[in-house]
This record gives sequence, structure tokens and C-alpha cells, in this order.
Amino acid sequence: MSTATPEPASRPPEDRSITEPRLQHVPLGAFAMVMGLAGTAGAWHLAGERWDLSPWVGRGVAVFALGVFALAAVAYGAKAVRFPRVVASEWAHPVKAAFSATIPVSLLVLAIAFKDWEPGLAEALWWAGAVGLFLITLMVLRTWIHDAAVQPAHIHPAWFIPVVGNLVAPIAGVDYAPEPVNWYFFGVGIVYWAGLLPVILTRLFTVGTLPARLAPTLAILVAPPAVAALAWNRLGGSWDDPFSRILVGVMTLQVLLLAVQANTLMRTPFAISSWAYSFPLAAASSAYLSSSLHGGFDYNWGAGVMIAATTAVVAALLIRTSLAARRGAICQPEG
Repeated sequence: MSTATPEPASRPPEDRSITEPRLQHVPLGAFAMVMGLAGTAGAWHLAGERWDLSPWVGRGVAVFALGVFALAAVAYGAKAVRFPRVVASEWAHPVKAAFSATIPVSLLVLAIAFKDWEPGLAEALWWAGAVGLFLITLMVLRTWIHDAAVQPAHIHPAWFIPVVGNLVAPIAGVDYAPEPVNWYFFGVGIVYWAGLLPVILTRLFTVGTLPARLAPTLAILVAPPAVAALAWNRLGGSWDDPFSRILVGVMTLQVLLLAVQANTLMRTPFAISSWAYSFPLAAASSAYLSSSLHGGFDYNWGAGVMIAATTAVVAALLIRTSLAARRGAICQPEG
């Protein structure tokens, strides 16, 4: 009879079926969370000035937003290393490519959130975001021009992000970059907003309703006039000049247009793209507050409603995101 010690059962191969598929589907839209949180932090900073509130509300949200950015960057970076072809296809996709700009724009919005109390950190964030956005703007425009597969149905409001996102840069950039650099970003953003607006409105009016996952991007129509007004005033404009008043008026129309669609939009199933509501509302809150603080029309009542609505929406999105993450529903293939 053999006395040899039986070999231990071999360890089963590590089951990578749980982690790797989820890693493969880490969404670019995760960085829209950062934009919304950091934008809300900036709005609360202005609210603190307007109503003599503690600055630590905005600062706490800013720190949380920075943590979310770090987490999203690690996850998406791991996806890029493990699945480079998947990432390359996203960045060349006629629908998804626009969301690539959420990465540098989130850095620029973080710079705004930190600039008044951590200027060194804000400057580093700003330069990283500005360089990244400069490159991604060129990349996305080249894709749109040269990709024969781009069709009218591929157009959606998030197309504003890569080019109109340039308007975010001067808001903090006037403290860190030469004047021509800031005017470059403002010029690109304002001209391409004027150029893309009729393209996107034509798509919305004539091609049909947006797919459910893209329906929240309708809120993005609020952001360009709001951010343009904030940037214009940082570059030397005035809240009581005609251009600022036009921009705030257009922004107000877009806010009201979003409000009258609220019942329909609230029935849309939750997805990470739902964070598209957050930054535009925060930008509108900041525009109303800045006008009230710096010599424009006093939107005190409207600013209060907007900051309350923004905070409620961001809180609801955080809850829905946490619940979806617990179910493992965030990093899933798109239906």
C-alpha cells in the first residue's frame, strides 16, 4: 500500500469573470460625477459669500469631488491598461468620443472649486486640465470631420463638452495663465457653441427623441450660456453689460425648458449619464449668484431656488449611484 502523501488539490484558477468584465465597462461618464460635484462646490462657495454661510460646505464637497476623481482615474486608467482596444474604440466612437472631454473638464472645474483656498493645488489641476482639453478638442474635432460613420442620429447635447468645455478654462485660468491663452479658450468655446447649437437643435427637432441613456444630456444645453457668462466676467466683462444679460437670459430659458420636461425625464431609468443634470444646474446657480454679488441683476430668489435644486439633484444622484454600485449595475455593458 502506498504511503505517499497525497498532493494537495490544486487551487482553482482565479475567477476573473467578476472583476474584468466590470473593469472593461468602467464608463467615461464617471467623470461627469466629478464635474457635477466640483461645480456644486463652486456654487456653494458663492452662496457662502452671498448669504454669509460657512465656506466648509463648499470645501467639503470639493474634497469629496477630488476623491471621486482619483477613484475614477484609477479605475479608468486600469481599464486603459487592461483593455486598450476598448478605450481606443470609445475615444473614436461618434457618440462616446464627446465624453472623453469630461476628464480634462472635470480637472478645470476642480481648479475653480479649489482656487480660493488651495491655489497651488488649483493651479496644478488647471494646467493638467487645460493641456488635456486642448489635445482632446483637436482629437474629437478630427474624429467628427473624418469619420464617415458619423450620422445625424449620433449627434447629442454632450457634443458641446469637447469644444464648449473650453469656456470653463478662463474662469480659473485668469489667475494662472497668460491672457492670450485664456482668450484662446474663450474664443474656441463661444464660436463653437454658436456653431454647434443649430446642429444639435436640428438633431433634437427633426431626428427623433434621444435614447434613454442620453436623455439626461438635454440638461447640457443649460451649461454653455452659464459658463460663458462666468468666463466673460472673469475676462473683464461686467454682469450688467448687454452680453452678460443676453447669456443669462438664454441660460434662464434653458433652465425653464428643462423644468417643463422634468416629469418625462424623471421617468427615465437611472444610468451614470444621469449625472449630466448636475454640472449645468451648478453652473446656472453660480451664474445667478455671481450676478447678484458683482453688480448685475439681483437674482437672489432665483439663486436660492437653483442652489437648492442643484443640491437636491446631486444628493439624489449620489444615493442612486450608491444603490446602483451595490447592485453591480454601474460597470455593465450598454444596452
